Amino acid sequence: MGRRLKMTQIEWNDGLKLGLGFQDHDHEEAIALMNTMQTCSDAEFPAAFAAHTEHLAAHLARENELMERIGFFAKDMHMGEHERVLAEVASMQAKIDAGDIATVRAYAENDLPQWFKDHLGSMDMMTAQFALQMGET
Repeated sequence: MGRRLKMTQIEWNDGLKLGLGFQDHDHEEAIALMNTMQTCSDAEFPAAFAAHTEHLAAHLARENELMERIGFFAKDMHMGEHERVLAEVASMQAKIDAGDIATVRAYAENDLPQWFKDHLGSMDMMTAQFALQMGET
């Protein structure tokens, strides 16, 4: 069996904070959940993936509500990305249900953390900056 290459775990630090309380709190929790998926056993993985998925859906719903409330100018694009990643995660859950843990582990160890870093540094950053200008905390 070949050795899996995986992304280094993300460590929460002040450089990842965007300044919105709920968003920073959720992002810190998301990192912990992603790190758990990287270190848990195959037997524990389905539950770890489900916990991350539940957290992700709740977090994205909170961000969507914020964007609607403040009239964020790029909300359609940002919310569309949320829909895309939720559909991707749902397709991974279907793979788990079919017994394909290896494919989903690779996704959770590489693709998902990379998406998180890219999303945080682009769409979430712009949303947070706009929200802060609108008086959100």
